Amino acid sequence: MKNKWLLVWSVFLLLLLAGLTGCSVETAHAPETQIEPTRTAVPTATNAPNTAVVFKRSGGLAGLNEQWTIFTNGRVETNTTITPQLSAEQVSQLLSSLESAGFFALDNTYLPDDTCCDRYLYEITAVQDTTFHRVTTLENTPDMPEALQQTLRLIQNLLFENSNE
Repeated sequence: MKNKWLLVWSVFLLLLLAGLTGCSVETAHAPETQIEPTRTAVPTATNAPNTAVVFKRSGGLAGLNEQWTIFTNGRVETNTTITPQLSAEQVSQLLSSLESAGFFALDNTYLPDDTCCDRYLYEITAVQDTTFHRVTTLENTPDMPEALQQTLRLIQNLLFENSNE
Protein backbone atom coordinates (compact mmCIF):
# COMPACT_ATOMS: atom_id res chain seq x y z
CA MET A 1 0.00 0.00 0.00
CA LYS A 2 2.86 2.33 0.87
CA ASN A 3 4.49 1.66 -2.52
CA LYS A 4 1.20 2.42 -4.25
CA TRP A 5 0.96 5.87 -2.61
CA LEU A 6 4.61 6.55 -3.40
CA LEU A 7 3.90 5.74 -7.04
CA VAL A 8 0.81 7.98 -7.07
CA TRP A 9 2.76 10.91 -5.59
CA SER A 10 5.64 10.35 -8.00
CA VAL A 11 3.28 10.44 -10.99
CA PHE A 12 1.58 13.55 -9.59
CA LEU A 13 4.89 15.34 -9.20
CA LEU A 14 6.00 14.34 -12.70
CA LEU A 15 2.75 15.60 -14.19
CA LEU A 16 3.06 18.83 -12.22
CA LEU A 17 6.60 19.34 -13.46
CA ALA A 18 5.57 18.53 -17.03
CA GLY A 19 2.83 21.15 -16.82
CA LEU A 20 5.23 23.77 -15.50
CA THR A 21 7.90 23.19 -18.10
CA GLY A 22 5.74 22.77 -21.23
CA CYS A 23 6.32 20.05 -23.76
CA SER A 24 10.06 19.73 -23.26
CA VAL A 25 9.37 16.94 -20.76
CA GLU A 26 7.91 13.67 -21.98
CA THR A 27 4.15 13.91 -21.63
CA ALA A 28 1.81 11.42 -19.98
CA HIS A 29 0.58 8.48 -21.99
CA ALA A 30 -2.68 6.62 -22.03
CA PRO A 31 -3.03 4.05 -19.27
CA GLU A 32 -2.10 0.52 -20.26
CA THR A 33 -5.21 -0.96 -18.71
CA GLN A 34 -8.65 0.00 -19.89
CA ILE A 35 -11.17 1.30 -17.37
CA GLU A 36 -14.38 -0.69 -17.49
CA PRO A 37 -17.56 1.31 -18.13
CA THR A 38 -20.20 1.44 -15.41
CA ARG A 39 -22.57 -1.45 -15.96
CA THR A 40 -25.67 0.25 -14.54
CA ALA A 41 -26.79 3.83 -14.61
CA VAL A 42 -26.29 5.06 -11.09
CA PRO A 43 -27.01 8.74 -10.37
CA THR A 44 -23.78 10.46 -9.38
CA ALA A 45 -22.54 14.02 -9.07
CA THR A 46 -21.75 13.99 -12.79
CA ASN A 47 -24.49 11.72 -14.12
CA ALA A 48 -27.89 12.74 -12.81
CA PRO A 49 -31.03 10.75 -13.59
CA ASN A 50 -32.31 11.32 -17.16
CA THR A 51 -28.82 12.20 -18.42
CA ALA A 52 -28.46 11.38 -22.12
CA VAL A 53 -25.00 12.76 -22.99
CA VAL A 54 -22.19 14.53 -21.15
CA PHE A 55 -19.71 16.24 -23.46
CA LYS A 56 -16.49 17.67 -22.02
CA ARG A 57 -13.91 19.67 -23.96
CA SER A 58 -10.73 20.84 -22.27
CA GLY A 59 -7.30 22.13 -23.18
CA GLY A 60 -6.42 23.82 -26.44
CA LEU A 61 -4.55 27.12 -26.70
CA ALA A 62 -6.99 28.81 -24.32
CA GLY A 63 -6.85 26.02 -21.72
CA LEU A 64 -10.62 25.53 -21.81
CA ASN A 65 -12.60 23.42 -19.37
CA GLU A 66 -16.10 23.18 -20.83
CA GLN A 67 -18.93 20.78 -20.13
CA TRP A 68 -22.42 20.26 -21.47
CA THR A 69 -24.86 17.84 -19.83
CA ILE A 70 -27.74 16.99 -22.15
CA PHE A 71 -30.84 15.52 -20.53
CA THR A 72 -33.42 13.32 -22.22
CA ASN A 73 -36.05 16.11 -22.10
CA GLY A 74 -33.75 18.48 -24.08
CA ARG A 75 -32.57 20.55 -21.13
CA VAL A 76 -28.86 21.40 -21.28
CA GLU A 77 -26.68 22.38 -18.32
CA THR A 78 -23.33 23.96 -19.12
CA ASN A 79 -20.51 25.96 -17.59
CA THR A 80 -20.10 27.97 -20.82
CA THR A 81 -21.88 30.80 -22.59
CA ILE A 82 -22.85 28.36 -25.35
CA THR A 83 -26.31 27.25 -24.22
CA PRO A 84 -28.18 25.26 -26.86
CA GLN A 85 -31.95 25.00 -26.93
CA LEU A 86 -32.80 21.37 -27.66
CA SER A 87 -35.97 19.31 -27.79
CA ALA A 88 -36.49 15.82 -26.42
CA GLU A 89 -36.83 14.66 -30.04
CA GLN A 90 -33.40 16.09 -30.95
CA VAL A 91 -31.83 14.29 -27.96
CA SER A 92 -33.52 11.03 -28.90
CA GLN A 93 -32.28 11.44 -32.47
CA LEU A 94 -28.75 12.14 -31.20
CA LEU A 95 -28.72 8.94 -29.14
CA SER A 96 -30.01 6.94 -32.13
CA SER A 97 -27.32 8.51 -34.32
CA LEU A 98 -24.61 7.69 -31.78
CA GLU A 99 -25.77 4.08 -31.72
CA SER A 100 -25.86 3.93 -35.53
CA ALA A 101 -22.37 5.46 -35.72
CA GLY A 102 -21.03 2.72 -33.42
CA PHE A 103 -20.22 4.90 -30.38
CA PHE A 104 -21.30 2.27 -27.85
CA ALA A 105 -18.89 -0.30 -29.36
CA LEU A 106 -15.85 2.01 -29.08
CA ASP A 107 -13.02 1.42 -26.62
CA ASN A 108 -12.81 3.73 -23.61
CA THR A 109 -9.74 5.66 -24.74
CA TYR A 110 -8.15 6.76 -27.99
CA LEU A 111 -5.01 8.71 -27.19
CA PRO A 112 -1.82 9.12 -29.20
CA ASP A 113 1.62 8.23 -27.88
CA ASP A 114 2.50 11.94 -27.90
CA THR A 115 -0.22 13.84 -26.05
CA CYS A 116 1.53 17.18 -26.48
CA CYS A 117 0.46 20.16 -27.20
CA ASP A 118 -2.44 22.59 -27.39
CA ARG A 119 -5.08 20.12 -28.51
CA TYR A 120 -8.56 19.56 -27.13
CA LEU A 121 -9.16 16.59 -24.87
CA TYR A 122 -12.69 15.25 -25.38
CA GLU A 123 -14.65 13.08 -22.97
CA ILE A 124 -18.01 11.83 -24.16
CA THR A 125 -20.39 9.93 -21.91
CA ALA A 126 -23.66 8.64 -23.35
CA VAL A 127 -26.42 6.38 -22.07
CA GLN A 128 -27.62 3.28 -23.84
CA ASP A 129 -30.56 1.68 -22.07
CA THR A 130 -29.29 1.97 -18.48
CA THR A 131 -25.54 1.79 -19.14
CA PHE A 132 -23.20 4.75 -19.33
CA HIS A 133 -20.42 4.45 -21.93
CA ARG A 134 -17.50 6.89 -21.74
CA VAL A 135 -14.88 7.53 -24.42
CA THR A 136 -11.88 9.85 -24.08
CA THR A 137 -9.81 11.08 -27.01
CA LEU A 138 -7.45 13.85 -28.00
CA GLU A 139 -7.96 16.10 -31.01
CA ASN A 140 -6.07 14.92 -34.12
CA THR A 141 -5.31 11.48 -32.72
CA PRO A 142 -3.85 9.38 -35.53
CA ASP A 143 -6.04 6.43 -36.54
CA MET A 144 -9.08 7.77 -34.65
CA PRO A 145 -11.96 5.47 -35.62
CA GLU A 146 -14.55 6.90 -37.98
CA ALA A 147 -17.26 6.13 -35.38
CA LEU A 148 -15.53 8.47 -32.91
CA GLN A 149 -14.99 11.18 -35.52
CA GLN A 150 -18.67 10.98 -36.46
CA THR A 151 -19.67 11.10 -32.78
CA LEU A 152 -17.68 14.29 -32.24
CA ARG A 153 -19.26 15.89 -35.32
CA LEU A 154 -22.79 14.89 -34.29
CA ILE A 155 -22.49 16.27 -30.76
CA GLN A 156 -20.68 19.47 -31.68
CA ASN A 157 -23.10 20.21 -34.53
CA LEU A 158 -26.07 19.72 -32.23
CA LEU A 159 -24.62 21.87 -29.43
CA PHE A 160 -23.18 24.70 -31.47
CA GLU A 161 -25.84 24.99 -34.19
CA ASN A 162 -28.64 25.18 -31.62
CA SER A 163 -26.98 27.66 -29.27
CA ASN A 164 -27.50 31.32 -28.52
CA GLU A 165 -23.93 32.18 -29.62
